[in-house]
Amino acid sequence: MTVYAHTAVPRPVKVSVRTTGFWIMLAVSAFGLWVLQHDFLPVVAAFPGSTAIDLLVLGMSLAVALWLARRFLRPVQAPPWSGTWLALMWGAFGACGLALVMNGVLMSAWSKALGLEASGEWAAALTAPVNEEAVKTAGVVLLACVSTRLVRSAADGFVYGALIGFGFQLMENFTYGLNAIAMAGGVDPVGATGQVLWVRILLTGIGSHWAMSAVAGAGIGYLVSASGRTAARRAWVAAGCLALAMGMHWLFNSPLFSGGIAGVVAKPLVNFGILVVVYIVVRRGFRARFAAVAAEEVALGSLVPVEVASLSRRRARRRYLRSFGAVRVAQERLQQLQLDLLEERVPELRDPAAAEPWRDAVAAAREGTLVDRPVPVP
Repeated sequence: MTVYAHTAVPRPVKVSVRTTGFWIMLAVSAFGLWVLQHDFLPVVAAFPGSTAIDLLVLGMSLAVALWLARRFLRPVQAPPWSGTWLALMWGAFGACGLALVMNGVLMSAWSKALGLEASGEWAAALTAPVNEEAVKTAGVVLLACVSTRLVRSAADGFVYGALIGFGFQLMENFTYGLNAIAMAGGVDPVGATGQVLWVRILLTGIGSHWAMSAVAGAGIGYLVSASGRTAARRAWVAAGCLALAMGMHWLFNSPLFSGGIAGVVAKPLVNFGILVVVYIVVRRGFRARFAAVAAEEVALGSLVPVEVASLSRRRARRRYLRSFGAVRVAQERLQQLQLDLLEERVPELRDPAAAEPWRDAVAAAREGTLVDRPVPVP
């Protein structure tokens, strides 16, 4: 039997409760929850059937959102669960609660400045892109303050921005489902809620909040990353991504091209197309850097080519592990240490020597694990 030699493994804290950013996120989310319950708890109590439908549909939506974000939106590895839940909390409570307060103030200002008719058409397009994108993007900034290990690249900013957007979108769908009851005059509340959810999830959900905040989040991730670029360039990229997200939101809310179902569907599809372009750019940049540091670690002797061939893709890693039979558990642990080593090296300006504890852990784990196997043929 292969004996696995346990060793001290570097385990940096992903989320630190001692940081100011963590407590700001917690306090603002608590405030947002208070605002939401103040505005919607009476409706929840009055219409329990609609509320149950709302919660059931949104629970399923949350499961899909988590699967999408953790399986596809970040290359190589999913984000840690601690950061995932913090991002969802900020989106659903912190950002949504703040947006309710801020939108009310700005909508009132537009009514006075533009008049009732013009503000009725344009107030949403002039208000939500500014307020909502600002508070959602602030969540990515706060996550970077909670831990330097949560947001270290544009890829991290992209996935956390998407998760914040998912949280915001789910809560907004919940409140819109309740608002629909009043708009329908209280007649058929379950039907009114279901109709709103159908439109907002199936027709427009593909290009809604999660897509916008993912784009803005990618800019914040690029800004805070040690990317080898000047601070000025990173700041301009972050500002450009935020402006693009606001432009996507403006298009989504504007009265332009809103005639018929074609217009309703076309605008989210445009936003989704922009998201895909940003995702491709972010993914290629991350994978190129990952490949570069993997090659450096091969040269240093920390990794061997057969391991590198499978590390960057989830399916390839699973296929590689299947060939190890009885020692799969030990090999899986080694594989995770190798991923941690490469993730530690992704920020370009970090001193390679800083990753030495991870190299030592990989070397110690290798003593109990067979690695000289060919990559299985698909």
